[in-house]
Amino acid sequence: MIKLFALDMDGTLLDSKSRLREETIDALKDLQASGVRVLLCSGRVFSSVYHYAREIDDKPCLIANNGAVMGLSYKKLFYQEAISYEDLEKLYEISLAYNLDFHFYDLDTYYSNKFDQDRVRHLLVDPDDRDHYTVKFSISDNPIKELKDRKHTAYKFQINNLDINPLGKEKLKNLLAKEFSDKLSFTSSFDRVLEIMAGGVSKAKTLEGLVDKMGLDRNNLAAIGDGLNDLEMLKISKLSFAMANGKDEVKEIADYIVSNNDSGGILEACKLIKEYNHV
Repeated sequence: MIKLFALDMDGTLLDSKSRLREETIDALKDLQASGVRVLLCSGRVFSSVYHYAREIDDKPCLIANNGAVMGLSYKKLFYQEAISYEDLEKLYEISLAYNLDFHFYDLDTYYSNKFDQDRVRHLLVDPDDRDHYTVKFSISDNPIKELKDRKHTAYKFQINNLDINPLGKEKLKNLLAKEFSDKLSFTSSFDRVLEIMAGGVSKAKTLEGLVDKMGLDRNNLAAIGDGLNDLEMLKISKLSFAMANGKDEVKEIADYIVSNNDSGGILEACKLIKEYNHV
């Protein structure tokens, strides 16, 4: 029986305008009422995931920053794995040296050396309101110093626009692998970005830890996603769903391919889980 349903957010739970639709909320609440716990499992910063998770459950559990953070709230984190200051400094220096577009996160703040409104549009509370975001911002000439001055740690460092940077994603990955070996882990939710976490961090690993903590096993787990950072999470699940708008690699390994994120894919997955559970 499925008892836990893990959902990616961008390209999966949220539509193409980064909205959580009412019919999606209703379907997930109905699934929870049938005995299946809903868990958001995203590459996003904790505060942004928490914002949406609260729409589904008053007391949500969630996984953020591609598995680097898991908890019930800011004060009830039961797993966190930050990038060391030393490695963060090196990533920052490499980004400056190669003129890379970057940002990084603590639990609720977006740090960078420049503000690009298009880059953060998906973090708006409402796509029609340009003034309110699900994160705070710290934009400065030395964002690492800003982080350290607050005595905070970073959970994800993201490099953007690799489709137009001369270095390119593959050369960058090779450079970073040589520099850091297994001290960092890498994934991508979109083709043009590289997401960097502490070594060994992934959605799947953190999700497995939660499943064990709940006294469940993989036979009780379902998962849905669209990106390469969802692959391992789907592989460890008894029931796996790929969005029609997802990467081919994700669709190849999924048990089911549901409609895209603008056409009710989550509703279809909820129905299939209930059928599997004979609800």
